[in-house]
Amino acid sequence: MIIVINEENGTLGKEGEKVNEMIYDLQEARIVSDRGTAGSVKLTAEGPVIVIPAEDIVIHSGSEVYRVGRGRFILLRSSKTDWYIDRAEEADYAVVYAVHFESYRLIEQSGAELRYRVCHQQLPEHGSVMEFPRQAQALLDDLIVQARISASVRGVPRLNLMLEELIRTALVNSVYMDVYLTKDPAMGETLAHIHRYFGAALTRSAMAKTAGFNASYFSSLFRKETGWSFTEYVNRIRIDEAKRLLLRTPETLQEIAMKTGFSDGAYLAKTFRRTVHLPPSDFRRRQRTLRVAAMQFLGALLAVGVRPVAATKDVLRSSNLLREDLRGIAEMEELHDLDKLKATKPELIVAPTYYYRFPETLKELEKVAPVVMVEWGAMDKLEEVRTIGRLLGRTSEAERWIEALRIKAKLARRAISRFVRAYETAGIYELRYDHSWLIPSYSVRSAYNLYRLLAMKPVERIAREVLEPNRHLFVPERSLQHYAASHMFLIMPHENLDDGREELMSRGIWQRLTAQGCKLHLLRLNDFWMDEGVSLERQLDTLADLLTGSRWSQQNNVSDNQQAYIDARQTSPI
Repeated sequence: MIIVINEENGTLGKEGEKVNEMIYDLQEARIVSDRGTAGSVKLTAEGPVIVIPAEDIVIHSGSEVYRVGRGRFILLRSSKTDWYIDRAEEADYAVVYAVHFESYRLIEQSGAELRYRVCHQQLPEHGSVMEFPRQAQALLDDLIVQARISASVRGVPRLNLMLEELIRTALVNSVYMDVYLTKDPAMGETLAHIHRYFGAALTRSAMAKTAGFNASYFSSLFRKETGWSFTEYVNRIRIDEAKRLLLRTPETLQEIAMKTGFSDGAYLAKTFRRTVHLPPSDFRRRQRTLRVAAMQFLGALLAVGVRPVAATKDVLRSSNLLREDLRGIAEMEELHDLDKLKATKPELIVAPTYYYRFPETLKELEKVAPVVMVEWGAMDKLEEVRTIGRLLGRTSEAERWIEALRIKAKLARRAISRFVRAYETAGIYELRYDHSWLIPSYSVRSAYNLYRLLAMKPVERIAREVLEPNRHLFVPERSLQHYAASHMFLIMPHENLDDGREELMSRGIWQRLTAQGCKLHLLRLNDFWMDEGVSLERQLDTLADLLTGSRWSQQNNVSDNQQAYIDARQTSPI
Protein backbone atom coordinates (compact mmCIF):
# COMPACT_ATOMS: atom_id res chain seq x y z
CA MET A 1 0.00 0.00 0.00
CA ILE A 2 1.28 3.45 -0.97
CA ILE A 3 0.08 6.77 0.49
CA VAL A 4 0.79 10.22 -0.92
CA ILE A 5 1.14 13.37 1.18
CA ASN A 6 0.84 16.73 -0.54
CA GLU A 7 -0.29 20.30 0.17
CA GLU A 8 -3.92 19.27 0.06
CA ASN A 9 -3.93 16.32 2.45
CA GLY A 10 -1.01 16.99 4.78
CA THR A 11 1.54 19.47 6.07
CA LEU A 12 4.77 19.13 4.15
CA GLY A 13 6.66 21.73 6.11
CA LYS A 14 8.78 24.57 4.86
CA GLU A 15 11.64 24.08 2.48
CA GLY A 16 14.71 22.80 4.29
CA GLU A 17 12.75 21.34 7.20
CA LYS A 18 13.22 17.70 8.17
CA VAL A 19 11.10 15.19 6.26
CA ASN A 20 10.16 12.10 8.27
CA GLU A 21 11.46 8.96 6.60
CA MET A 22 9.13 6.83 8.74
CA ILE A 23 5.59 7.89 9.62
CA TYR A 24 2.96 6.19 11.75
CA ASP A 25 -0.80 6.27 11.31
CA LEU A 26 -2.99 5.46 14.30
CA GLN A 27 -5.78 2.99 13.54
CA GLU A 28 -7.16 2.54 17.05
CA ALA A 29 -6.11 3.02 20.67
CA ARG A 30 -8.32 1.64 23.40
CA ILE A 31 -8.63 -0.33 26.62
CA VAL A 32 -9.73 -3.86 25.64
CA SER A 33 -10.29 -5.26 29.15
CA ASP A 34 -10.51 -4.11 32.75
CA ARG A 35 -11.06 -5.58 36.20
CA GLY A 36 -14.68 -6.38 35.37
CA THR A 37 -13.77 -8.53 32.37
CA ALA A 38 -14.61 -12.24 32.46
CA GLY A 39 -13.44 -14.86 29.98
CA SER A 40 -11.33 -14.40 26.85
CA VAL A 41 -11.07 -11.07 25.06
CA LYS A 42 -11.02 -11.18 21.27
CA LEU A 43 -8.64 -8.84 19.46
CA THR A 44 -8.99 -8.29 15.71
CA ALA A 45 -7.38 -5.63 13.53
CA GLU A 46 -5.17 -5.31 10.49
CA GLY A 47 -1.59 -4.12 10.73
CA PRO A 48 0.77 -4.01 13.73
CA VAL A 49 -0.62 -3.83 17.26
CA ILE A 50 1.04 -3.13 20.61
CA VAL A 51 -0.61 -4.80 23.60
CA ILE A 52 0.26 -3.52 27.10
CA PRO A 53 -1.21 -5.29 30.16
CA ALA A 54 -1.36 -3.93 33.71
CA GLU A 55 -1.17 -7.54 35.02
CA ASP A 56 0.15 -10.81 33.56
CA ILE A 57 -1.76 -12.08 30.51
CA VAL A 58 -1.55 -14.84 27.93
CA ILE A 59 -2.24 -13.86 24.32
CA HIS A 60 -2.73 -16.61 21.75
CA SER A 61 -3.82 -17.42 18.22
CA GLY A 62 -3.71 -21.02 17.00
CA SER A 63 -0.28 -22.46 17.83
CA GLU A 64 1.18 -19.05 18.77
CA VAL A 65 1.09 -18.44 22.52
CA TYR A 66 2.81 -15.58 24.37
CA ARG A 67 2.91 -14.69 28.04
CA VAL A 68 3.20 -10.97 28.69
CA GLY A 69 3.94 -9.89 32.25
CA ARG A 70 3.23 -6.70 34.11
CA GLY A 71 5.64 -3.99 33.03
CA ARG A 72 6.06 -5.56 29.59
CA PHE A 73 4.38 -5.23 26.20
CA ILE A 74 4.15 -7.35 23.06
CA LEU A 75 4.33 -6.29 19.43
CA LEU A 76 2.31 -8.29 16.90
CA ARG A 77 3.34 -7.25 13.42
CA SER A 78 0.08 -8.45 11.90
CA SER A 79 -3.19 -9.20 13.64
CA LYS A 80 -5.22 -10.16 10.57
CA THR A 81 -6.04 -13.38 12.40
CA ASP A 82 -8.04 -13.22 15.63
CA TRP A 83 -6.07 -13.09 18.86
CA TYR A 84 -7.44 -13.98 22.27
CA ILE A 85 -6.34 -12.49 25.58
CA ASP A 86 -6.69 -14.42 28.85
CA ARG A 87 -5.47 -13.62 32.31
CA ALA A 88 -2.41 -15.60 33.34
CA GLU A 89 -2.66 -18.20 36.09
CA GLU A 90 -2.89 -16.65 39.55
CA ALA A 91 -3.36 -13.20 38.03
CA ASP A 92 -6.49 -11.06 38.12
CA TYR A 93 -7.95 -9.42 35.08
CA ALA A 94 -6.83 -5.83 34.88
CA VAL A 95 -6.55 -3.10 32.29
CA VAL A 96 -5.11 -4.19 28.93
CA TYR A 97 -4.32 -1.53 26.34
CA ALA A 98 -4.17 -2.14 22.59
CA VAL A 99 -2.70 0.34 20.10
CA HIS A 100 -3.23 -0.52 16.41
CA PHE A 101 -1.22 1.40 13.85
CA GLU A 102 0.38 1.27 10.44
CA SER A 103 3.94 2.30 9.61
CA TYR A 104 5.18 3.73 6.32
CA ARG A 105 8.61 4.43 4.84
CA LEU A 106 9.38 7.31 2.47
CA ILE A 107 10.11 5.96 -1.00
CA GLU A 108 10.01 9.12 -3.13
CA GLN A 109 10.05 12.88 -2.73
CA SER A 110 9.00 14.79 -5.80
CA GLY A 111 8.33 18.50 -5.60
CA ALA A 112 5.35 19.04 -3.33
CA GLU A 113 4.61 15.32 -2.99
CA LEU A 114 5.88 12.64 -0.62
CA ARG A 115 5.16 8.99 -1.37
CA TYR A 116 5.25 6.39 1.43
CA ARG A 117 4.93 2.61 1.33
CA VAL A 118 3.89 0.25 4.14
CA CYS A 119 7.04 -0.94 5.91
CA HIS A 120 7.34 -3.20 8.96
CA GLN A 121 11.00 -4.19 8.60
CA GLN A 122 12.27 -1.69 11.17
CA LEU A 123 9.84 -2.95 13.79
CA PRO A 124 10.95 -5.65 16.24
CA GLU A 125 10.20 -9.25 15.34
CA HIS A 126 6.60 -10.43 15.45
CA GLY A 127 5.86 -11.64 18.98
CA SER A 128 8.66 -9.66 20.64
CA VAL A 129 7.98 -9.12 24.34
CA MET A 130 9.82 -6.11 25.76
CA GLU A 131 10.01 -3.93 28.84
CA PHE A 132 7.50 -1.08 28.82
CA PRO A 133 9.45 1.99 29.99
CA ARG A 134 7.96 3.77 32.97
CA GLN A 135 7.99 7.12 31.19
CA ALA A 136 5.92 5.65 28.33
CA GLN A 137 2.87 5.12 30.58
CA ALA A 138 1.93 8.81 30.62
CA LEU A 139 2.25 8.94 26.82
CA LEU A 140 -0.01 5.89 26.52
CA ASP A 141 -2.63 7.31 28.88
CA ASP A 142 -2.72 10.61 26.96
CA LEU A 143 -3.09 8.79 23.64
CA ILE A 144 -5.97 6.64 24.94
CA VAL A 145 -7.82 9.70 26.27
CA GLN A 146 -7.33 11.76 23.12
CA ALA A 147 -8.35 8.84 20.88
CA ARG A 148 -11.52 8.35 22.95
CA ILE A 149 -12.67 11.96 22.56
CA SER A 150 -11.76 12.27 18.87
CA ALA A 151 -14.50 11.78 16.31
CA SER A 152 -12.02 9.86 14.15
CA VAL A 153 -8.48 8.72 14.86
CA ARG A 154 -7.20 7.88 11.38
CA GLY A 155 -5.12 10.53 9.69
CA VAL A 156 -5.27 12.96 12.64
CA PRO A 157 -1.83 14.66 12.77
CA ARG A 158 -1.94 15.36 16.52
CA LEU A 159 -2.74 11.73 17.37
CA ASN A 160 -0.08 10.44 14.98
CA LEU A 161 2.52 12.67 16.62
CA MET A 162 1.52 11.25 20.02
CA LEU A 163 1.73 7.73 18.56
CA GLU A 164 5.19 8.42 17.13
CA GLU A 165 6.45 9.62 20.52
CA LEU A 166 5.02 6.52 22.20
CA ILE A 167 6.61 4.19 19.65
CA ARG A 168 10.00 5.88 19.88
CA THR A 169 9.90 5.75 23.69
CA ALA A 170 8.82 2.11 23.83
CA LEU A 171 10.91 0.70 20.98
CA VAL A 172 14.25 2.52 21.13
CA ASN A 173 16.30 0.11 23.19
CA SER A 174 17.38 1.16 26.65
CA VAL A 175 21.11 0.63 26.03
CA TYR A 176 21.26 4.08 24.47
CA MET A 177 19.60 5.83 27.39
CA ASP A 178 21.07 7.10 30.62
CA VAL A 179 21.02 4.56 33.45
CA TYR A 180 19.21 7.16 35.55
CA LEU A 181 16.02 7.18 33.50
CA THR A 182 14.10 10.24 34.69
CA LYS A 183 12.17 13.09 33.14
CA ASP A 184 13.06 15.72 35.71
CA PRO A 185 16.65 17.05 35.27
CA ALA A 186 17.01 17.74 38.98
CA MET A 187 16.03 14.16 39.76
CA GLY A 188 18.58 12.87 37.27
CA GLU A 189 21.26 14.90 39.05
CA THR A 190 20.05 13.51 42.38
CA LEU A 191 20.46 9.92 41.21
CA ALA A 192 23.91 10.62 39.78
CA HIS A 193 24.90 12.16 43.13
CA ILE A 194 23.70 9.07 45.02
CA HIS A 195 25.70 6.75 42.77
CA ARG A 196 28.81 8.90 43.17
CA TYR A 197 28.64 9.68 46.90
CA PHE A 198 26.81 6.70 48.42
CA GLY A 199 29.55 6.42 51.07
CA ALA A 200 28.76 9.85 52.47
CA ALA A 201 25.83 10.95 54.62
CA LEU A 202 22.78 11.26 52.36
CA THR A 203 19.55 12.56 53.86
CA ARG A 204 16.24 13.15 52.19
CA SER A 205 15.98 16.73 53.50
CA ALA A 206 19.48 17.69 52.30
CA MET A 207 18.97 16.16 48.86
CA ALA A 208 15.54 17.80 48.55
CA LYS A 209 17.06 21.19 49.34
CA THR A 210 19.85 20.64 46.79
CA ALA A 211 17.26 19.70 44.15
CA GLY A 212 15.18 22.79 44.96
CA PHE A 213 12.09 21.00 46.37
CA ASN A 214 10.45 20.72 49.76
CA ALA A 215 10.98 17.34 51.41
CA SER A 216 7.42 16.08 50.91
CA TYR A 217 7.26 16.90 47.21
CA PHE A 218 10.79 15.54 46.71
CA SER A 219 9.76 12.16 48.19
CA SER A 220 6.69 11.98 45.99
CA LEU A 221 8.60 12.94 42.85
CA PHE A 222 11.45 10.54 43.62
CA ARG A 223 9.09 7.58 43.88
CA LYS A 224 7.17 8.64 40.79
CA GLU A 225 10.34 9.00 38.72
CA THR A 226 12.21 5.90 39.94
CA GLY A 227 9.70 3.51 41.52
CA TRP A 228 11.80 3.52 44.74
CA SER A 229 11.51 5.50 47.96
CA PHE A 230 14.55 7.70 48.60
CA THR A 231 15.78 5.67 51.60
CA GLU A 232 15.17 2.37 49.84
CA TYR A 233 17.15 3.46 46.77
CA VAL A 234 20.12 4.75 48.77
CA ASN A 235 20.27 1.54 50.79
CA ARG A 236 20.05 -0.52 47.58
CA ILE A 237 23.04 1.28 46.02
CA ARG A 238 25.03 0.87 49.24
CA ILE A 239 24.21 -2.84 49.58
CA ASP A 240 25.14 -3.47 45.95
CA GLU A 241 28.54 -1.88 46.50
CA ALA A 242 28.96 -3.93 49.68
CA LYS A 243 28.29 -7.08 47.64
CA ARG A 244 31.01 -6.16 45.16
CA LEU A 245 33.50 -5.47 47.95
CA LEU A 246 32.64 -8.76 49.67
CA LEU A 247 33.38 -10.63 46.43
CA ARG A 248 36.45 -8.63 45.33
CA THR A 249 38.29 -7.97 48.58
CA PRO A 250 39.20 -9.62 51.90
CA GLU A 251 38.05 -6.50 53.80
CA THR A 252 36.14 -6.94 57.04
CA LEU A 253 32.47 -6.07 57.38
CA GLN A 254 33.41 -3.05 59.48
CA GLU A 255 35.80 -1.78 56.78
CA ILE A 256 33.15 -2.28 54.08
CA ALA A 257 30.55 -0.48 56.21
CA MET A 258 32.82 2.57 56.46
CA LYS A 259 33.17 2.65 52.66
CA THR A 260 29.49 2.21 51.87
CA GLY A 261 27.80 4.72 54.18
CA PHE A 262 26.71 2.39 56.99
CA SER A 263 27.39 3.39 60.60
CA ASP A 264 29.08 0.08 61.47
CA GLY A 265 29.43 -3.54 60.45
CA ALA A 266 26.48 -4.67 62.59
CA TYR A 267 24.06 -2.28 60.89
CA LEU A 268 25.41 -3.30 57.47
CA ALA A 269 24.90 -6.99 58.34
CA LYS A 270 21.31 -6.34 59.47
CA THR A 271 20.42 -4.35 56.32
CA PHE A 272 22.26 -6.83 54.10
CA ARG A 273 20.33 -9.80 55.47
CA ARG A 274 17.00 -7.99 55.08
CA THR A 275 17.76 -7.12 51.43
CA VAL A 276 19.71 -10.15 50.22
CA HIS A 277 18.00 -12.80 52.40
CA LEU A 278 21.27 -14.29 53.70
CA PRO A 279 24.15 -13.03 55.87
CA PRO A 280 27.24 -11.39 54.33
CA SER A 281 29.49 -14.32 55.30
CA ASP A 282 27.32 -16.80 53.35
CA PHE A 283 27.21 -14.43 50.38
CA ARG A 284 31.01 -14.10 50.31
CA ARG A 285 31.41 -17.89 50.10
CA ARG A 286 29.60 -17.86 46.75
CA GLN A 287 32.44 -16.05 44.98
CA ARG A 288 33.76 -19.06 43.02
CA THR A 289 30.34 -20.52 42.23
CA LEU A 290 29.57 -21.78 38.74
CA ARG A 291 25.83 -21.56 39.30
CA VAL A 292 25.36 -18.08 37.87
CA ALA A 293 22.21 -16.82 36.15
CA ALA A 294 22.87 -13.99 33.71
CA MET A 295 20.54 -11.13 32.86
CA GLN A 296 23.35 -9.78 30.64
CA PHE A 297 27.12 -10.29 30.15
CA LEU A 298 26.84 -13.83 28.73
CA GLY A 299 30.00 -13.46 26.64
CA ALA A 300 31.99 -12.00 29.54
CA LEU A 301 31.00 -14.92 31.76
CA LEU A 302 32.07 -17.42 29.10
CA ALA A 303 35.39 -15.56 28.75
CA VAL A 304 36.22 -16.26 32.41
CA GLY A 305 35.10 -19.89 32.21
CA VAL A 306 31.58 -19.63 33.62
CA ARG A 307 28.69 -21.08 31.63
CA PRO A 308 25.49 -19.47 32.94
CA VAL A 309 22.71 -21.74 34.18
CA ALA A 310 19.94 -19.43 32.93
CA ALA A 311 19.27 -16.28 30.91
CA THR A 312 16.26 -14.46 29.47
CA LYS A 313 15.00 -15.30 26.00
CA ASP A 314 15.61 -11.74 24.77
CA VAL A 315 19.28 -11.77 25.81
CA LEU A 316 19.85 -15.25 24.38
CA ARG A 317 18.23 -14.32 21.08
CA SER A 318 20.46 -11.26 20.89
CA SER A 319 23.60 -13.33 21.55
CA ASN A 320 23.43 -15.39 18.37
CA LEU A 321 27.20 -15.96 18.13
CA LEU A 322 27.12 -17.79 21.47
CA ARG A 323 24.32 -20.17 20.53
CA GLU A 324 26.40 -23.35 20.65
CA ASP A 325 28.17 -22.36 23.88
CA LEU A 326 24.82 -21.77 25.59
CA ARG A 327 22.85 -24.65 24.16
CA GLY A 328 20.71 -26.32 26.81
CA ILE A 329 20.79 -23.60 29.48
CA ALA A 330 17.46 -22.58 31.00
CA GLU A 331 15.71 -19.97 28.86
CA MET A 332 13.40 -17.62 30.72
CA GLU A 333 10.55 -16.63 28.42
CA GLU A 334 10.56 -13.24 30.10
CA LEU A 335 12.13 -11.51 33.05
CA HIS A 336 9.26 -12.50 35.32
CA ASP A 337 9.58 -16.22 34.49
CA LEU A 338 10.88 -16.93 38.00
CA ASP A 339 9.76 -20.55 38.21
CA LYS A 340 12.15 -21.54 35.44
CA LEU A 341 14.90 -19.49 37.09
CA LYS A 342 14.30 -21.08 40.51
CA ALA A 343 14.52 -24.56 39.01
CA THR A 344 18.18 -23.93 38.05
CA LYS A 345 19.07 -23.16 41.70
CA PRO A 346 21.43 -20.26 40.93
CA GLU A 347 23.75 -19.08 43.69
CA LEU A 348 24.33 -15.66 42.08
CA ILE A 349 22.46 -13.56 39.52
CA VAL A 350 24.48 -11.08 37.44
CA ALA A 351 22.42 -8.09 36.27
CA PRO A 352 23.20 -4.80 34.45
CA THR A 353 22.77 -1.48 36.24
CA TYR A 354 19.83 -0.47 34.05
CA TYR A 355 17.80 -2.94 36.12
CA TYR A 356 17.58 -0.19 38.73
CA ARG A 357 14.73 1.06 36.57
CA PHE A 358 12.70 -2.03 37.48
CA PRO A 359 12.59 -2.10 41.30
CA GLU A 360 9.91 -4.77 41.64
CA THR A 361 11.80 -7.07 39.27
CA LEU A 362 15.03 -6.62 41.23
CA LYS A 363 13.29 -7.43 44.51
CA GLU A 364 11.78 -10.60 43.06
CA LEU A 365 15.13 -11.71 41.61
CA GLU A 366 16.78 -11.14 44.98
CA LYS A 367 14.38 -13.67 46.53
CA VAL A 368 15.73 -16.32 44.13
CA ALA A 369 19.45 -15.60 44.60
CA PRO A 370 21.70 -12.64 45.46
CA VAL A 371 21.86 -10.14 42.57
CA VAL A 372 25.25 -8.65 41.69
CA MET A 373 24.92 -5.42 39.71
CA VAL A 374 27.54 -4.70 37.04
CA GLU A 375 27.88 -1.33 35.33
CA TRP A 376 26.40 -1.40 31.85
CA GLY A 377 27.45 0.52 28.76
CA ALA A 378 30.23 2.63 30.24
CA MET A 379 33.24 0.35 30.75
CA ASP A 380 36.04 -0.50 28.36
CA LYS A 381 35.09 -3.85 26.84
CA LEU A 382 38.14 -5.62 28.24
CA GLU A 383 37.65 -4.00 31.62
CA GLU A 384 34.14 -5.46 31.60
CA VAL A 385 35.66 -8.96 31.41
CA ARG A 386 38.11 -8.04 34.18
CA THR A 387 35.26 -6.85 36.38
CA ILE A 388 33.32 -10.08 35.94
CA GLY A 389 36.52 -12.03 36.64
CA ARG A 390 37.20 -10.15 39.89
CA LEU A 391 33.64 -10.60 41.13
CA LEU A 392 33.72 -14.35 40.54
CA GLY A 393 37.25 -14.97 41.79
CA ARG A 394 38.54 -15.58 38.25
CA THR A 395 41.03 -12.78 37.74
CA SER A 396 43.69 -15.04 36.20
CA GLU A 397 41.17 -16.54 33.76
CA ALA A 398 40.10 -13.04 32.72
CA GLU A 399 43.68 -11.87 32.15
CA ARG A 400 44.55 -14.94 30.06
CA TRP A 401 41.52 -14.40 27.85
CA ILE A 402 42.26 -10.68 27.43
CA GLU A 403 45.89 -11.38 26.46
CA ALA A 404 44.83 -13.96 23.88
CA LEU A 405 42.32 -11.49 22.37
CA ARG A 406 44.96 -8.78 22.13
CA ILE A 407 47.32 -11.12 20.32
CA LYS A 408 44.56 -12.22 17.96
CA ALA A 409 43.77 -8.56 17.23
CA LYS A 410 47.42 -7.92 16.41
CA LEU A 411 47.46 -10.81 13.95
CA ALA A 412 44.20 -9.56 12.43
CA ARG A 413 45.68 -6.08 11.90
CA ARG A 414 48.63 -7.60 10.07
CA ALA A 415 46.33 -9.58 7.79
CA ILE A 416 44.02 -6.60 7.16
CA SER A 417 46.95 -4.31 6.26
CA ARG A 418 47.46 -6.38 3.10
CA PHE A 419 43.93 -5.59 1.90
CA VAL A 420 43.10 -2.13 3.31
CA ARG A 421 45.11 0.94 2.32
CA ALA A 422 46.34 3.26 5.05
CA TYR A 423 44.10 6.13 3.93
CA GLU A 424 40.89 4.06 3.87
CA THR A 425 38.34 4.69 6.61
CA ALA A 426 35.80 2.45 8.36
CA GLY A 427 32.54 2.98 10.19
CA ILE A 428 29.85 0.89 11.83
CA TYR A 429 26.17 1.82 11.59
CA GLU A 430 22.92 0.25 12.80
CA LEU A 431 19.54 0.59 11.08
CA ARG A 432 16.92 1.71 13.61
CA TYR A 433 13.13 1.33 13.84
CA ASP A 434 12.46 4.84 12.49
CA HIS A 435 14.77 4.29 9.51
CA SER A 436 17.47 6.48 11.02
CA TRP A 437 20.96 5.08 11.59
CA LEU A 438 22.81 4.72 14.87
CA ILE A 439 26.55 5.44 14.79
CA PRO A 440 27.73 3.76 18.01
CA SER A 441 30.54 4.76 20.28
CA TYR A 442 32.95 2.34 21.93
CA SER A 443 30.49 0.78 24.39
CA VAL A 444 28.21 -1.08 21.94
CA ARG A 445 27.87 -2.79 18.55
CA SER A 446 31.53 -3.80 18.19
CA ALA A 447 32.76 -0.24 17.64
CA TYR A 448 35.43 -1.18 20.20
CA ASN A 449 36.58 -3.95 17.86
CA LEU A 450 36.69 -1.73 14.82
CA TYR A 451 38.51 1.27 16.26
CA ARG A 452 40.45 -0.03 19.26
CA LEU A 453 41.37 -3.65 18.55
CA LEU A 454 41.58 -3.49 14.76
CA ALA A 455 42.74 0.17 14.82
CA MET A 456 40.72 1.07 11.72
CA LYS A 457 40.72 4.73 10.77
CA PRO A 458 37.40 6.50 11.51
CA VAL A 459 35.79 9.15 9.34
CA GLU A 460 36.76 12.58 10.66
CA ARG A 461 33.18 13.50 11.61
CA ILE A 462 32.67 10.19 13.41
CA ALA A 463 35.90 10.73 15.32
CA ARG A 464 34.87 14.25 16.30
CA GLU A 465 31.15 13.78 16.99
CA VAL A 466 31.02 10.19 18.27
CA LEU A 467 34.33 8.73 19.40
CA GLU A 468 35.93 11.74 21.09
CA PRO A 469 32.90 12.54 23.27
CA ASN A 470 32.19 8.76 23.49
CA ARG A 471 28.53 9.38 22.71
CA HIS A 472 26.20 7.58 20.30
CA LEU A 473 24.80 9.55 17.37
CA PHE A 474 21.53 9.08 15.47
CA VAL A 475 21.35 10.45 11.92
CA PRO A 476 18.60 10.29 9.27
CA GLU A 477 19.52 8.16 6.27
CA ARG A 478 19.75 11.11 3.90
CA SER A 479 22.49 12.62 6.13
CA LEU A 480 24.53 9.42 6.20
CA GLN A 481 26.63 10.60 3.28
CA HIS A 482 28.37 13.02 5.67
CA TYR A 483 29.52 10.06 7.79
CA ALA A 484 30.21 7.59 4.98
CA ALA A 485 33.42 5.54 5.16
CA SER A 486 35.47 3.51 2.69
CA HIS A 487 34.27 0.41 4.53
CA MET A 488 30.74 0.68 5.94
CA PHE A 489 29.67 -2.10 8.31
CA LEU A 490 25.86 -2.00 8.32
CA ILE A 491 23.99 -3.79 11.09
CA MET A 492 20.61 -4.87 9.73
CA PRO A 493 17.55 -6.49 11.36
CA HIS A 494 17.27 -8.94 8.44
CA GLU A 495 18.13 -12.59 9.02
CA ASN A 496 18.69 -12.93 5.26
CA LEU A 497 21.31 -10.30 4.46
CA ASP A 498 20.66 -10.59 0.72
CA ASP A 499 17.20 -9.17 1.42
CA GLY A 500 18.80 -6.36 3.40
CA ARG A 501 21.21 -5.53 0.59
CA GLU A 502 18.39 -5.56 -1.96
CA GLU A 503 16.40 -3.16 0.20
CA LEU A 504 19.35 -0.79 0.56
CA MET A 505 20.20 -0.78 -3.12
CA SER A 506 16.63 0.16 -4.02
CA ARG A 507 17.34 3.61 -2.56
CA GLY A 508 19.29 6.32 -4.29
CA ILE A 509 21.61 7.20 -1.42
CA TRP A 510 23.12 3.70 -1.36
CA GLN A 511 23.46 3.63 -5.12
CA ARG A 512 25.42 6.89 -4.91
CA LEU A 513 27.62 5.73 -2.02
CA THR A 514 28.61 2.50 -3.76
CA ALA A 515 29.24 4.43 -6.98
CA GLN A 516 31.64 6.63 -4.98
CA GLY A 517 33.57 3.52 -3.93
CA CYS A 518 32.10 2.80 -0.48
CA LYS A 519 32.19 -0.92 0.29
CA LEU A 520 29.11 -2.15 2.15
CA HIS A 521 29.59 -5.02 4.63
CA LEU A 522 26.27 -6.24 6.04
CA LEU A 523 25.98 -7.69 9.56
CA ARG A 524 23.06 -9.39 11.31
CA LEU A 525 21.65 -7.49 14.28
CA ASN A 526 21.35 -10.61 16.44
CA ASP A 527 25.05 -11.33 15.80
CA PHE A 528 26.09 -7.82 16.83
CA TRP A 529 23.51 -6.77 19.44
CA MET A 530 25.72 -7.92 22.32
CA ASP A 531 29.49 -7.48 22.24
CA GLU A 532 30.58 -8.82 25.59
CA GLY A 533 33.61 -11.08 26.00
CA VAL A 534 33.45 -14.08 23.67
CA SER A 535 30.87 -12.30 21.48
CA LEU A 536 33.40 -9.49 20.99
CA GLU A 537 36.05 -12.00 19.92
CA ARG A 538 33.78 -13.65 17.36
CA GLN A 539 32.68 -10.30 16.01
CA LEU A 540 36.36 -9.45 15.51
CA ASP A 541 36.65 -12.61 13.40
CA THR A 542 33.65 -11.53 11.30
CA LEU A 543 35.00 -8.01 10.73
CA ALA A 544 38.45 -9.35 9.80
CA ASP A 545 36.90 -11.87 7.40
CA LEU A 546 34.95 -9.15 5.61
CA LEU A 547 37.94 -6.81 5.36
CA THR A 548 40.27 -9.52 4.02
CA GLY A 549 37.70 -11.27 1.87
CA SER A 550 38.83 -14.61 3.27
CA ARG A 551 38.13 -17.02 6.08
CA TRP A 552 40.74 -15.39 8.30
CA SER A 553 39.07 -16.50 11.52
CA GLN A 554 39.33 -20.20 10.68
CA GLN A 555 43.10 -19.89 10.29
CA ASN A 556 43.80 -17.81 13.38
CA ASN A 557 43.09 -19.21 16.81
CA VAL A 558 45.35 -19.88 19.76
CA SER A 559 45.33 -23.67 19.55
CA ASP A 560 46.17 -23.89 15.82
CA ASN A 561 48.64 -21.03 15.62
CA GLN A 562 50.74 -21.19 18.76
CA GLN A 563 53.96 -20.00 17.11
CA ALA A 564 52.27 -17.04 15.43
CA TYR A 565 50.81 -16.02 18.77
CA ILE A 566 54.17 -16.35 20.49
CA ASP A 567 55.84 -14.21 17.79
CA ALA A 568 53.13 -11.57 18.07
CA ARG A 569 53.43 -11.51 21.84
CA GLN A 570 57.19 -10.99 21.68
CA THR A 571 56.72 -7.85 19.57
CA SER A 572 54.54 -6.22 22.26
CA PRO A 573 50.80 -6.54 22.69
CA ILE A 574 48.44 -3.66 21.95
